[in-house]
Amino acid sequence: MRHDDRAFDQLRPFTIEPGFIGKALGSALIATGGTRVICTASLEERAPAWLRNGGWVTAEYVMLPGATTPRGRRDPGGRGKEIQRLIGRSLRAAVDLRALVGPEGEALSLVCDCDVIEADGGTRTAAITGGFVALRLAVQRLVHEGRLAADPVRAAVAAVSVGLLRDPAGGEPRAVLDLDYPEDSTAVVDLNVVALEGGGADGGLVEVQGTGESGSFSRAQLNAMLDLAEAGIATLHRAQREALAGAR
Repeated sequence: MRHDDRAFDQLRPFTIEPGFIGKALGSALIATGGTRVICTASLEERAPAWLRNGGWVTAEYVMLPGATTPRGRRDPGGRGKEIQRLIGRSLRAAVDLRALVGPEGEALSLVCDCDVIEADGGTRTAAITGGFVALRLAVQRLVHEGRLAADPVRAAVAAVSVGLLRDPAGGEPRAVLDLDYPEDSTAVVDLNVVALEGGGADGGLVEVQGTGESGSFSRAQLNAMLDLAEAGIATLHRAQREALAGAR
């Protein structure tokens, strides 16, 4: 049993509140355990100068100073920039960028801002899961208003952390789902998994980031962690669908 009495394959309690920011094109507040992230999606009616076809999706990530103790810096720093690149890659995997164009074929860009207001582990994975909801709402609105020629979303994308935790009794480390900060800070292995909903060409893994924090891991242990992640992400995809269905 884990320190918070969760089973090894159990997600933290989580909610997704769509439309959290009324003035944003698309937004969501995602809360998972003690982690809370506000995600907003905005339109930029231009694409990067180097882009030759279609539009673009990118992300920005910041942890607000009061999200941690002691106070953090407002500057995202190197870690924050690496995280926002991960979020951007993950959201782009969910979109057919060639279809991200206006009615006259003009390239469009969507920017997803992910602001962590409280951090207790899993901020990057929460930002991806909540960021997709904000992105989806923004796209729906643009299609409805005739500012997008067609719906460019291929599939939902969500993410979760998994890891290996030491056995207090001295046994083999155990694969666990959805690490909070106390677990993340002491894990033998920390793994972040991003996946699209569905099978075939439109589904599957987008990115796997794994690090042996204080030890190595076997192929069998990797498989066990991926199995946990895929089951957890399936639950998150259901939550995304329910949040979008309930959005006004």
